Order: sequence, then C-alpha cells, then structure tokens
Amino acid sequence: MNWKRITYFQYASARGYRFPAFYSAFSREFRAGDIGNIASKMLGRLLSHCQAHVPFYAGVMKASGRPNPVGSGPDHRLPSLPILTKDKILAHFDELRSSDLPSRQWTYNTSGGSTGEPVRLIQDRDYADRSKAITFLYYSLLGYETGQPMIRLWGSERDIEGHTKTFKSKFFNWLTNTSYLNAFKMTPERMREFIQTLNTIRPKLIVAYAQAMYELAVFAESEDIKVEPQRAVVTSAGTLYPFMRAKIATVFGCQVYNLYGSREVSDMGCEIPGSEGLWVAPWGNYLEVVDDSGQPVPPGTEGNILVTCLTNYAMPLIRYQIGDRGALLPASRSGFNPPGQVLKCVTGRNVDMFRTRNGTLVDGEYFTHLLYFRPWVRKFQVVQKNRNHVLFKILKPAQPPPKTELTEIGERTRLAMGQDCSVNFEFVEELPPHPSGKYRYTISEVTACSAPSTSLDCKL
Repeated sequence: MNWKRITYFQYASARGYRFPAFYSAFSREFRAGDIGNIASKMLGRLLSHCQAHVPFYAGVMKASGRPNPVGSGPDHRLPSLPILTKDKILAHFDELRSSDLPSRQWTYNTSGGSTGEPVRLIQDRDYADRSKAITFLYYSLLGYETGQPMIRLWGSERDIEGHTKTFKSKFFNWLTNTSYLNAFKMTPERMREFIQTLNTIRPKLIVAYAQAMYELAVFAESEDIKVEPQRAVVTSAGTLYPFMRAKIATVFGCQVYNLYGSREVSDMGCEIPGSEGLWVAPWGNYLEVVDDSGQPVPPGTEGNILVTCLTNYAMPLIRYQIGDRGALLPASRSGFNPPGQVLKCVTGRNVDMFRTRNGTLVDGEYFTHLLYFRPWVRKFQVVQKNRNHVLFKILKPAQPPPKTELTEIGERTRLAMGQDCSVNFEFVEELPPHPSGKYRYTISEVTACSAPSTSLDCKL
C-alpha cells in the first residue's frame, strides 16, 4: 500500500487543497472515457465569467455581437475573440483582472524571461489545484503514482529554492518521496553525483529539463560511467529534439516522454505510452494552431500555438499566443482512445524559426541536423543574425574541424536560406544556458514582418 500517497492527499485535503479531489475526478472520467465535451463546457463557463467580471473580454464580446454562443464548440466560439499577446497583457493588465479578485485566493506569477519577453500574470488557487491534478494524471499515465520515488533534475533556481529550502518543503519532499537535483550548473563533479544518486535511488520517474538530462547522458557516455537502467524519464522546459531523446534513452535504458507546459498555463500536453503525439488533458487548456495572420491551419500543419486556459478565472488567458510552434493531429489519427486534442509535436519557440528574404520560415531543427554525428561538435548554438547571415557558435574542439565539413555545412545552410546567405563559424570556450536553466539550440534575431511566409509541415 502506498501510504505516503494516502497520507499526502489526506493532509492536503485537510488543509483545504482541492487537487486530491480533482485528481480523483479526472482519473475516474479518464478511465470512463467520459471527456468528450469537457473543454466545451468549461469554455462556456469561462466566457460567461469573462462577460460578467473581466472588462477586457466583456468589451470585446459586446463589440463582436457574439458574447457566448450556446451549444457551439471552442472552434466556433474562439475565432471571434482577439489573439492575446504579451504586449496586450502589459497594455491591458488591469482590464484583464477579474472584478471578483478580492474574493479569490491568488498570487502573481511571471514567465517568459528566457525569450526576453517577461510577462506578469495573476493566478488563483483553483487554477493551481486543477493544474496540479492534471500533472499527477499525466504522471500516473506514465506509470508513476505520488509517493513512489521521484527525482527532479531541474534548472530553475526559483523552483528549486521554493521546493527545498523551508522545513515545510522538506517535509513534503519526504512525504512525496521526491528528490531535487540542481541542474543550474552542470559541472563534472555534480554530474557524477547525479548519476550516483540515480543509480542508488532508481526512481520510478525522472522529471527533468530536457537539456539537463541530455547533458547528463552525454557526460555519462563520454566518461564511460556505469548507469543503472532507469524506469522512465519525462522532459520539459525546452524542446526535446530527436537526437536528445535517442541519447537519453540509450544511456539511461528507458523510455523518454515529452511533456509540454509553461508557467502561464501549466502543463498542456504529455506523451502517453502507446500513443502518437502529446495528449491534451481537456480539464486544463484548449489549443489552436494558426498561421502568422491568425488563421487556422489544417491538422498536421505547423503553426503558432494559441492556448486558452480554462481554469484561471482571476486573470483569464484566452487565445494566448504563447510563443511556441507546433501542429495538432487530426482527431481520427490520434491513436488514443479517449477523445480530445493531441499535439503532433511542439517544434520550439517562434524565435527559433529562421526567416529567409522572401519570408519563408525554416524550422531551426534543419540546422541542428547539419551538426549531427560530427565528433568535433560537442555543443552548439545556431543564430540567425539577419535575413542574410547565419552564425554557428560551437564549443571549441580539441582539434580544428575539417574544412570540408565546414564547407558542407555552409553549402547546406545556403540551400535553405538562399545562395547569398553569409555563413560564419565561431568557436567559443563556453555556451552557458539562460539563468532559468533553459538552453536554446537555435535563435533567430529576425522578427516576423509583413512579408508573405510559408510554414513547413511538422517533421518531428
């Protein structure tokens, strides 16, 4: 019997937290397959709340003449509402706050610093409880239950400090059987300690920053360190590229799953064993994928992800342009029994898309493939400086790289970006992550413009 889980949930319920009850309800509805209309019903309630209590959306709905059409699904209700950007949140912060905020338990949260666009939000207690329950559900579908050993290889200082410093946090870590490894600085000494911890604890689930887990796998392999087969890894906080997934799975001898989430709206989708794509739990968010002009793209086609958070009434985010790109699977191709949305893939940030002179978008992953299987490349970052200049920043190798390979990389870059594109290489001593712990392999310093663009289909 998992007494730690029972005790933790009973204690949380006694303290007024509702995530144990939500988790039980979500699990029951999931098993019954009774989730087909959940997102539509939750959206209807959210829009009614916005009409009555949120000045920004009340004004928008009044002007549109379609405040909250009854009986229609999200795909009919949402397009009449504007796309919400970080700039709009900043400009309309007070109007986006619910007028019933004084009656709610709420906190401020911030996100977006890793892209240079920080955003401040208000989130209420109900949102937090529902989000936590959805995360527990995702983990349970991967074979993990609260109270079993878990290791979090995490790179955010504020998350680690918030979960490890106080007596209360230490007590909950003991009760939930959770250990934290600080991936903020991946030194050789620390990585040896991390591997020893994994070998000793053999956790039921490892939750990790994608980049941190990949760095640990590369280190273990290069140092020929014995790694005990692990049970499952779920990565988040960064794009899980195919080369990263393959390396992690090989070194740690287990399945690797991708979880997609953000501070703004919590976890949005997670890979499930035996299913294609990332299943979107309908109790939390509803996703749209649109082109640069805001028009829906066909299923399977990559575009900009818009997310409507269905649970945060304190400061509703409707059609929020989160800054990521991805594609949705057609419902008939999800391969997953419970109905709902399934993300075919999340390909990275909008700022990771390179733009040619004629406005064509080139997925940043194209450039990561150019550096695969080259022994002299240990770590890299590809930066588009302008529409006619691509810079490859590569960790300085022990020996100079073959000129023929540099020439090949340059030629294949120009094949995608145009023959007049300037391609340069810079060999550096260090490629540090952002202070949040995240690391980006591709960065475009070119902003979108009014030039026509062609989006490539998702290839992951």
